[in-house]
Amino acid sequence: DGGLMSTKPYISGSNYLMKMSNYKKGAWQEIWDGLFWRFMDKHRNFFQQNPRLGMLVTMFDKMPEEKRENHLKNADVFLSKLTT
Repeated sequence: DGGLMSTKPYISGSNYLMKMSNYKKGAWQEIWDGLFWRFMDKHRNFFQQNPRLGMLVTMFDKMPEEKRENHLKNADVFLSKLTT
């Protein structure tokens, strides 16, 4: 298929995991959401080409700046612990 992504991939924020599982609320949600939004932001050009995923980039862009920055900071803190 030449690498074409024609369906919605299985990536999600913590809200979806909470709805579809029996995970408990916790600090993991901030990390998970941070990683999710960082991934969406980093690969925004790719996701904007897919109508079902482009809306997530738009959601990220419409978030208050402080919330976006917190998501990215949480991801960076987590990732820095893995690489040190």
